[in-house]
Amino acid sequence: MKKNSFLLNKYTVTVFILLAYFAGDVWLHKGMARILLPASFAGERKQVNFVNCERQLKIRGKNWVKAVNTTERIVKLPADVAGFEMDVYFDTSKNCLLLYHDSTEYSTLRIEAVLDVYRARKMTASLWLDFKNLSAANERQSLQYMIQLRQQYALRDKMIIESSHPECLRYFCDSSFFTSYYVPFFNPYQLAGPAQSATVDTIASNLKRYPVSALSGYYFQYPFLKKYFPSLPILTWADNSKFSIAGYCFDKKLQDDGQLKVVLHPFNY
Repeated sequence: MKKNSFLLNKYTVTVFILLAYFAGDVWLHKGMARILLPASFAGERKQVNFVNCERQLKIRGKNWVKAVNTTERIVKLPADVAGFEMDVYFDTSKNCLLLYHDSTEYSTLRIEAVLDVYRARKMTASLWLDFKNLSAANERQSLQYMIQLRQQYALRDKMIIESSHPECLRYFCDSSFFTSYYVPFFNPYQLAGPAQSATVDTIASNLKRYPVSALSGYYFQYPFLKKYFPSLPILTWADNSKFSIAGYCFDKKLQDDGQLKVVLHPFNY
C-alpha cells in the first residue's frame, strides 16, 4: 500500500512539475502562445482583396536572417542561407545606400561592401531591404540606384524593397521589384473592435491606391493581416525560443502557413 502511494505521489509530482513548466513557458512566451489560438478579432470588416503588384521573388526557404548590416556578419553567415535582411538609408548627396538600423547609429558603410562579400562567397540568397528613409524626395533617385545595383550584383528577382510609405513603392513595382508595405505599428490584441476596423480601413485605403507585392509586420500582427488581407503574402520577424514548447508550436505554425512567405530570425552566428 505504501509502495503504491509512493508511486502515485511520484507521478503526481512529475505531472505537477510538467504542468508548472508548461504554464510558466506559456506565460513567458504569451505573445507567441496567443498566436496559436484562433483569431477572434472584433473589427467589423470583411476580408479585402486587391490588385497586387505581382512580381517574382526567388525564395529557397522561409527562414531568413535579420540585420546583416556589416561585413563581419555576412562573413559569418552560412554560404547557403536562404535570405537575409539589411537596414538601409539612401544618401542623396552621395547617391548610395548606407547600412544602419537607427538614425542614432549612423554608419558610413555602403551596401556594396556587404554585396562584394556576397558575390565573392558565391552566395545565392535573396535580400530584404528595409528602406528606412524612402520618401517622395528620393524615390526616383534611389530607384535608379537600385536598378544599377540589381544589375551589378545579378540580383534580379532576389530583392524585397520594404517601406512604410507604399506611395513610394509604386515606381519600384513598375520596375519589377518585389515590394512590401511595412504596416503601421499596432497590437491587434490591444485594440477594441472600432479601432481594429479603423486599422483595416487605413491599410486597405493605401493598398487600393498603391499596389504592393506583400505586407510586412511584427509576428503578433500576422494573424490580423492574414484574416483581413488574405490575397497578399505576409513577411514577418520573430525571436528564437529554444527549449520552449510554446516557441516550438509557434514556429511550426509559421512554417506551415503558406501565406507567410518569409520569417526573419535574429542573427545568431
